Parts: sequence; structure tokens; C-alpha cells
Amino acid sequence: MNLDEIKATLAMENLYLTPAEEELLQDFANGDITFEQLKDIFLKISQHNPKAA
Repeated sequence: MNLDEIKATLAMENLYLTPAEEELLQDFANGDITFEQLKDIFLKISQHNPKAA
């Protein structure tokens, strides 16, 4: 699944990525961070933003 597919899937649920979140996904796609690192970051984001959970 590429970044555009992820964004389209989120948009169907009226969810959108911030530029920082999009950059994180791009870093993951480029292999700059691991899935575990990505997951940890998104968990931290969702804890600080209840709408994201």
C-alpha cells in the first residue's frame, strides 16, 4: 500500500494526516524508520489527541 492509498483510505473515514504525520509515513516508506518506531510515534500522537484514537 502506498502513501496515496493510505491517505485515500483515511479520507473515506473523514480522517486526514497532518504534514508531520505524512512525513512520518514517508520516512517509513523510505525505510528511514521501522514499523515499531512508526507505531510508537502514532500511539503517542493518539494519546495526546483523543480524536485521533
